[in-house]
Amino acid sequence: MATLISGLKVYAPVFKVMQASGEEYPPRQSILNIEIDEDLDTPSMFRISMNEELNIQTQQFRWLDDDRIKPGTEIVILFGYAASKKEGLIRGRIKALSPGFLSTGTPTLSLEGYDLSHDLQKTEKKFTDTKVMYSTVAQEIATKNGLSPAGVEPTEKPHDKVERLKNEKDYAILKRLSGEIGYEFFVRDKTLYFRKPKDDIPGAVTFEFRKNFINFSPRMTAATLVNEVHVTAWNEKDKESISESATINDIKNSVGIPDFDSIVEKSQGKRVDVKLEGRNVRSKKEAKDLAKAELKRRNKGFIEGNLECIGDPQLRPGMTVKIEKVGKRFSGVYYITKAKHALGEAGYKTTLTLIRS
Repeated sequence: MATLISGLKVYAPVFKVMQASGEEYPPRQSILNIEIDEDLDTPSMFRISMNEELNIQTQQFRWLDDDRIKPGTEIVILFGYAASKKEGLIRGRIKALSPGFLSTGTPTLSLEGYDLSHDLQKTEKKFTDTKVMYSTVAQEIATKNGLSPAGVEPTEKPHDKVERLKNEKDYAILKRLSGEIGYEFFVRDKTLYFRKPKDDIPGAVTFEFRKNFINFSPRMTAATLVNEVHVTAWNEKDKESISESATINDIKNSVGIPDFDSIVEKSQGKRVDVKLEGRNVRSKKEAKDLAKAELKRRNKGFIEGNLECIGDPQLRPGMTVKIEKVGKRFSGVYYITKAKHALGEAGYKTTLTLIRS
């Protein structure tokens, strides 16, 4: 145990790699380090670095020639601390093997892979496509790909028709549909999530300057900010035009930046409005949701930041954290969009990519 910052204790990390059968393999003593990169926008990745072993008599490599370690193998990585009940988990498939053969020293082997959402980039499962809600599409795609739909939240009113674009895979269509209504889509363990962002919840974890983070580097930029989005769309069912707008007040929440609307206007020297035309919708509610989703997308990068801290397995994309004593402008609640966990002989660190708007 060592002290890095006043009051901040560092413990030895523990991790375990399990086969889908439940067998711990490869064993802990052969693993040098593990990196886990989780991301709300892309399939999460993992990398396991190992010491390779060569049998001098048989000239066989222990891991490289082991059929239990190959592309396509499903594994579960558990990570955390022996002294804590908090534990992280990522389930995925090995996609690549990268050995390293040195003229001197021990050979190495790196196992690289993705979480189970990566499999959806190659599948096109059939789903109910008429009189169907987006959430039902997500549930059916999850089930037909062997995933639990427990993370799918209900969406509004059925669509007359949901069409798959040419060569559009399951991952791509879920990304597209979630983006249209301001939802987020990802897979964690064996559960598919298709839900509203949880960015309006007060941070469950609090970080404070000179207390419990290593470094925090925020950035404020007004380059893409807008005050309002106008949508002019066509209602195919009723054969009429629909117009709806979304303002900052429609997307702000209780933990967001106070007076954000005036901040946007002052930063640009005027109010900035954006028009979206040529969309197909079924109701004013759907046009409003489309406008809100676009407004939120354009403004989500107002304040971004990277935070590095002693490793914490409970920090995952899709949750909020609170950062204090970093100045009035940068203190507040942030949403985690990416989390990198690095564990090994050097210890355990977590690096977060954050947004605030």
